[in-house]
Amino acid sequence: MRHTLVPSLAIMALFSAVAVAGDLESGLKVGDSAKFFLVKDCTGPSANESLCYR
Repeated sequence: MRHTLVPSLAIMALFSAVAVAGDLESGLKVGDSAKFFLVKDCTGPSANESLCYR
């Protein structure tokens, strides 16, 4: 019984993860504007500075 139980549980976990992932939405919607965010510039004239590329 153990030989079938472990693979069955793994398959059920995989399908439940796929079902949950289908409900997730990320990113901006059409017409939305990006909010203010800082990034650390690594290269160029602004190297080692925090910038907002928005």
